[in-house]
Amino acid sequence: MNMLNETLINEMKFFTDSLGIHTKDISVIIDSDIHMTIVSLRVGGDYETQFTENYNELLRDMGHIFKITLEKNYSFHRDIIIDINNVNKKLIDYTKEKAQIAIERVTFFDKPYEFGYLNAYERMIIHTYLKKYPDIISESKGLGKERRLELKKKDD
Repeated sequence: MNMLNETLINEMKFFTDSLGIHTKDISVIIDSDIHMTIVSLRVGGDYETQFTENYNELLRDMGHIFKITLEKNYSFHRDIIIDINNVNKKLIDYTKEKAQIAIERVTFFDKPYEFGYLNAYERMIIHTYLKKYPDIISESKGLGKERRLELKKKDD
């Protein structure tokens, strides 16, 4: 295990212990597709539902506090998310799959593709995922529940 991963795991263990959260396992995953560091926790009991209800709002807030702590203590400046029992990782992988299908449609049919409703987190994942596809651009249009993400070829 490299030094960075070990530091992240130790800090997360301290962080969760301070909050009274019992973790069974902590691991670090680097998702190079979206340039994110995922600190993955396995927890028991009702912790999963507490952190993952309301579209992972509490989990994202906890991740934000953790990131601020890392920036302050270690000058760690990377996008980081906390995942409980692989719920967030599954969402990320599923969202990347949707993006890949949309890219294939845009490329094959040479027409823009508009996603149905995606929350802000899913749109961010797709925007980030598309950075490795320079010929495809993404654009969010609309407001609130009417906000939609459109993919199209760069020359359209």
